[in-house]
Amino acid sequence: MNFLIKNVSPMFLSNRARNFACLILLTFLLLFPPQSLWARNLNAPQAQSAIKFTVEITANRLNVRNGPSLENSVIAKLTRASLVDVIGQDDAEEWYLVQLEDGQEGWIAAAYTLRHAESASPAASAPLLIPTATAVAAKAVLSSSPITDTTPAPTATVTATVTVPAPVVTVTTPTAYTTPPRMNIRRGPGTNYPVATAVDSGTALEILALNPGGDWYQVRLAGEADPVWVYAALTTTAGPMDTLTRLSEEEIPPAPAPAPVAAPVAAAPAIVNAPPPSGGGFFAYGIQVNAWQGDKGGSAALVNEIGFTWAKQQLRWEFAENEPGAINWSEADQIIDVMQGHNIQVLFSVVTAPQWSRPDKPGTGGPPNDFNLFANFVGQLAGRYCGRLGAIEVWNEQNLQREWEGFPLDPGMYMDLLRRSYGAIKGACPSVLVISGAPTPTGDSPVAIDDITYLRGMYANGLARYSDGVGVHPSGYGNPATVTFQDWQAGRYNAASHVNHRSFYFRSTMEESRQVMVAYGDVNKRLWPTEFGWASTVSPYPGYEYAAYNSPSQQAQYIVDAYQMMRNWGYVAVPFLWNLNYNSGEMAQFSIMGKPAFEALKGLPR
Repeated sequence: MNFLIKNVSPMFLSNRARNFACLILLTFLLLFPPQSLWARNLNAPQAQSAIKFTVEITANRLNVRNGPSLENSVIAKLTRASLVDVIGQDDAEEWYLVQLEDGQEGWIAAAYTLRHAESASPAASAPLLIPTATAVAAKAVLSSSPITDTTPAPTATVTATVTVPAPVVTVTTPTAYTTPPRMNIRRGPGTNYPVATAVDSGTALEILALNPGGDWYQVRLAGEADPVWVYAALTTTAGPMDTLTRLSEEEIPPAPAPAPVAAPVAAAPAIVNAPPPSGGGFFAYGIQVNAWQGDKGGSAALVNEIGFTWAKQQLRWEFAENEPGAINWSEADQIIDVMQGHNIQVLFSVVTAPQWSRPDKPGTGGPPNDFNLFANFVGQLAGRYCGRLGAIEVWNEQNLQREWEGFPLDPGMYMDLLRRSYGAIKGACPSVLVISGAPTPTGDSPVAIDDITYLRGMYANGLARYSDGVGVHPSGYGNPATVTFQDWQAGRYNAASHVNHRSFYFRSTMEESRQVMVAYGDVNKRLWPTEFGWASTVSPYPGYEYAAYNSPSQQAQYIVDAYQMMRNWGYVAVPFLWNLNYNSGEMAQFSIMGKPAFEALKGLPR
């Protein structure tokens, strides 16, 4: 919206100095009307008063709280690209006190904002702020034609351009906002209930009630006649949550009868000509590439440029064999050919069963009903590329329900899949290394098992006998590679979030995984970090807000430190950084393309 303010110069001004003084006075009155100077209390606790600048919101939805901490209540939400005036901040400059469009004042996390402009004198060239009754956060740019003694009329024209911010979302009913990229909505409060649908990250759902335990929300969903349910821990909330009631057990939908466990519990076939695990006793640098239906030659050239010798590519079984027995090897053939031509070894991480192999279960996020089908596929994969393929990772993050959909989160059941796969791979090509699927770093919850607990369960069911390397995913979140969970416990380290569990620390996950290997006597084998890394962006993807804590230079330093530690530990084989060149969604936040990390990796010791 553009508007003009005309005829504001007093008639008695007749020379250049007076005209310029008038413009100074006008600008001051626009910037600091009396009500903005005296009617507002800027002496809020922990807030500095002499602050005034505009910030743009970089999160999809940013909570506005009634105090400067995560423990304070949410009073409103701001949408991405909203502009809002900062009128104070805490001493640590981690929280901003802002004034909303309706006059409310609240606190937002500074990490999810970009500064646009500071209040300035009229002579400054930076954009100026014009408080108005209807849009406190409006940006204004003042300009005027040069005023000279020969100006025919004693008037000045000031043109101000105002950009009205995106509206503030004031939430008046209890609302849940989903955080995972795709989230299941269920018919009842538990993962044993059927999935009604799946929704994208940031979907707003009106909360109707809580289950007796308070860990599931009953919500209203468009197109559904009956209420449905969402897991509370995977949402953020706003609105008057204290008005919600807890339903009684009698008001909860009856749980469905448990589905019978399918064929995988049958006895595993005999392993023929399968050598004992080799241990993978070497160290090399690896990185995850985006080559499947992507630029294979470009990916390989980039791996060569940073001096790495291994590349990981996820191979989705459902894409290669979408009809029983009709395997399309074209993408895998090209990847092997191109990488081999650049002297790069390949690890294929094989995941997602075709729908035809699990017709009674939703989606393809879990294994097939008959685990032999998967074993047959990875056996054919090993045989086809024998002598050219370095390793196969058997599944991925199987301690997480969405990656093991349709089956109990049971490490013994996963080991049945791995045992069959090990036999098939080694029977087809003994030189292909078999890497166990890496658990995701997490604590216990209704949708996951703690990764260290799960790893112990894998060892209790024979992991030492059926893998050449142990897959692990040591994520760093917003914490440096060298810091441990014990540092936080002892008060030697602190950060804004993601600090109060071992799984948030790269080094702690690596060291505790190794301790499990030693406890089970598997000391000659090595860890294979098939995915590790740090995200860095000023506009985090929903659910990855910690990425804003890591500057590009910090991302580079953490990655270099991690590689150097793993090289020196002596129990790591090939660590694969997540990732080289993905360019969309949450994956792009972890990419090192165009960032300092790419150049930093060239200097690693060889």
